[in-house]
Amino acid sequence: MGDEKSKLLQMVRDGKITVEEGVELLGALEGAENGAQGMPGPGEKPGDRFLKVRVDSAEAKVNVNIPLSLLKVVSRLGNMVTNFIPDEARREMAGRGLDLSGIDFGELVSLIDQGLADGKLVDADIEDPEKGRVKVEVYVE
Repeated sequence: MGDEKSKLLQMVRDGKITVEEGVELLGALEGAENGAQGMPGPGEKPGDRFLKVRVDSAEAKVNVNIPLSLLKVVSRLGNMVTNFIPDEARREMAGRGLDLSGIDFGELVSLIDQGLADGKLVDADIEDPEKGRVKVEVYVE
């Protein structure tokens, strides 16, 4: 996650986020790193849940696991969350009609906390004549 930390520090330097927000996000990133190594991070307990995104197509396979504790911290930054996504990936998503700036991450976290978003949030099977079949799943586990 070194690249994410560098981007985060650059956002602080550029004044896009405050130092306090940067410290909080760094802590969450370190917690996510520890969680990926099987160790709970600060404020996390074993068994923390994840928002999981799976995309399966002929062109690419994507598996993203976002600790809910990290999502909670990032949700406070609103649309700044897209700054952590590489420019090329954002352009590709925008070209396919996916705009993450329209997602209210705070509301998503609230629904998950209330237990209203357990299980599958998105389960799409798309047949594209040019790109073939694309399977997208977003769920909490």
